[in-house]
Amino acid sequence: MDHAQFRRTAVAPVLAAYAATPGVDAVMLGGSTARGDADRWSDVEVGVFWTRPPTLAERTAPAASVRPGTPADDDSPWYDYLELDGLAIDVEHALSSKVEETLDLVLGAGVPDPDGLTLLKGLVDGRDIDGPRPELVHAWQRRASTYPRRLAIAIVERDGAIDKFWRCQMLAERDNPVLLAREFLRVTNQLLTVLHAINKRYSGHVLAFKRLGAMEAELTHAPTDLAHRLRTVFTAPPPEATEVLRQLVEDTYDVIEAQLPEVETARLRARFRTTRRPIG
Repeated sequence: MDHAQFRRTAVAPVLAAYAATPGVDAVMLGGSTARGDADRWSDVEVGVFWTRPPTLAERTAPAASVRPGTPADDDSPWYDYLELDGLAIDVEHALSSKVEETLDLVLGAGVPDPDGLTLLKGLVDGRDIDGPRPELVHAWQRRASTYPRRLAIAIVERDGAIDKFWRCQMLAERDNPVLLAREFLRVTNQLLTVLHAINKRYSGHVLAFKRLGAMEAELTHAPTDLAHRLRTVFTAPPPEATEVLRQLVEDTYDVIEAQLPEVETARLRARFRTTRRPIG
């Protein structure tokens, strides 16, 4: 089964209903269904852009089974959770003016705001755009298609500052796999956020990829054997996993030096290499 096409077909009436709602500028299909890499576990993501704050009734009218999220007020976004014959649909509502402000903040000022980066990721992935003013979304997409270099630098300087890596050795010696896994996840999240920025790919609160191999193929500038080494971090014995991750971070700093020489990698390396000596 083509899971993405199945979901596009299933959600089409919901998109059309939102597009016909007064006050809606445009509606967009997003996420893995829009990208084409949905699987049988995938929800459907929908973006609805309003010229004014919607009422709760307007937000929830297009589907019979709705679990409202945040209440409507004078700000955005707002979230609702719909169910259509068992298929989960995550709907994010935003004011068109708020999108413009976010584009100015992230693309214009180069501020790596996580909410803004998540929105930009959704815009880049979006398709099946409908509504009275689809040209709005097309204009946003054209603007988002150019990833500012200073935004990449800001993200790398923020997330490339990986500290307290010595905790991995400490937690391995304590035989605490739960907290060790948390540390591995913290470091890999920062590392992958950096690599996405270097490759001019938006990522926000959650790195949106389903398969490590597909992600690796999209990251032209990255350490070698990235997907295999990431799997090793979470499957190998703790001492080996820690060393693999340590070298991945060091190799990522090499990539930064090659692609973004404006970043002071010596400072990032020094912070990463700072250790705590055990006593006794």
